[in-house]
Amino acid sequence: MKRFVVAVVAAAGVAVAPVQAVAHERQAHEGQRVDIAVGVGGFDAPSTISAGAVTFSVSTSDPAGAWLGLVRLRAGVSRERYLADLTRAMGPEPVEGGRAVAKDAEMLGGVAVARTPAAVTVRVSPGDYLLVDFRDVGLPDLADRVRPVRVVPGPGGGHGPADQVVVVLDGRFVAPAAISGSVRVVNLSPHVNEAMLMPVRPGTTDADLGAFFRGTGPAPFTGGPTGVVPLSPGRSAVLDADLPAGPYALVTWVTDTRTGRMFAADGMRALVRVGG
Repeated sequence: MKRFVVAVVAAAGVAVAPVQAVAHERQAHEGQRVDIAVGVGGFDAPSTISAGAVTFSVSTSDPAGAWLGLVRLRAGVSRERYLADLTRAMGPEPVEGGRAVAKDAEMLGGVAVARTPAAVTVRVSPGDYLLVDFRDVGLPDLADRVRPVRVVPGPGGGHGPADQVVVVLDGRFVAPAAISGSVRVVNLSPHVNEAMLMPVRPGTTDADLGAFFRGTGPAPFTGGPTGVVPLSPGRSAVLDADLPAGPYALVTWVTDTRTGRMFAADGMRALVRVGG
């Protein structure tokens, strides 16, 4: 297995030059590491962290996996309102709920894990945040599972370097055929979006993926997602995981709030190979 760091640039009508500038950025990696173990009953997290680059290293014993994300509520938005809107967005009202969530909070990303532990590095500024396992949405005790986190002034620091870029232009992932090395995740689109890697059966085609996301074909996946959970426009993250080598689908499970259709059903997906 090869260690890799994946980043996705989500961009709408953005020239390639700025993307290349992002990819070749070389900032020293400074910051702190927060280890979080997620179980069936939830997770614990520190109540205080320092501003700057923070790496959340996540593992889970929950067979359903974990989708741990960091969010910052906008002024005047209560935790109760945000969680109610999040439940709507991930349940019966993906369009109206999704629009409300985008207004409720700044989503800084986070990490989805299945069998393999993974880490994500994000930059945070001082303020009050929430850590949410999006897998818990819909549970009656969701509010009790959310962990408040206060970010206090710190030394700052940036993400690590990025060697590869996966670009989204007009709802498409533009990805290298093989993923290895380090790549940054930057959402330059006007929409909240995510980037998930899911192992697929050998021989899986884009047509197979399209049929699944349109509801006309079987699931081609052989395991759960590892990736970056939703990022607000302008946010970035770096994903680090030691996934088994093989064929993967790079997908998003986010619904386009303009059309009511999943982005992946409309072509925002790519087949890649991880490792050798």
